[in-house]
Amino acid sequence: MSQKILILLVAVAFIAAWSAGCDDESAYAGSDSDSDSDSDSDSDSDSDSDSDTDSDTDSDTDSDTDSDTDSDTDGATIGSGSNFSSVEEMFNAANATTESYASHDRYAGFPFTTGYYHSDVTWPYTKTWDAAAAATAQAEADAVVGGATPSGTETFNNPGQLPVYIAGTNTAAYTLGGQERPGSFTTETCTLCNANPFMRMGLYYQDPGGAGPVLTKMGVGAAAMSDGSTWWVFHLVP
Repeated sequence: MSQKILILLVAVAFIAAWSAGCDDESAYAGSDSDSDSDSDSDSDSDSDSDSDTDSDTDSDTDSDTDSDTDSDTDGATIGSGSNFSSVEEMFNAANATTESYASHDRYAGFPFTTGYYHSDVTWPYTKTWDAAAAATAQAEADAVVGGATPSGTETFNNPGQLPVYIAGTNTAAYTLGGQERPGSFTTETCTLCNANPFMRMGLYYQDPGGAGPVLTKMGVGAAAMSDGSTWWVFHLVP
């Protein structure tokens, strides 16, 4: 009898121990609660606030400063091979070329000999048409075509180009003359265009920079030559 009671007590103790073990295991049951709240709150507010207000304030005021030379060119004749149809066209072309070299140093004196570069601008880039100066230039052009020796000193000339003649350096009556051969004005052998360094120094860069009078006016003369060339003269005065 006592032996049965002992067996019963052992069985009860074993059941109690097994039950307690099951309760402890349940404590290790991990709860895989992925609490990552992947709330992609993209707060980039692409507010393109560029105010591209293209306020074009350019006031296209075309102030045409070309003087009307039509009534002041009596006696001028243009050779058949010229790039120009009037002295007015040549006058405007000379002004435009001078203006195009506004950023370049000025040149005082006779080209390549007694002259020199400097930065003192005293002459206006755009000259005003002057009827009296044009009459002087025309008389010179007619005289040369008639057989007279050009006034002034003859410059050297590059291969293929002709010399120009310059008179009155650093005086109140500055004259430059030369021949435009047929079809040559837009070529490398042009005598009176900016392809010729003597023209650049003698007219387009020319400015004594205070060493001589300030010349603001210009007249142009032209005389046709028998071979279709034109003898041009530029005469500048204060």
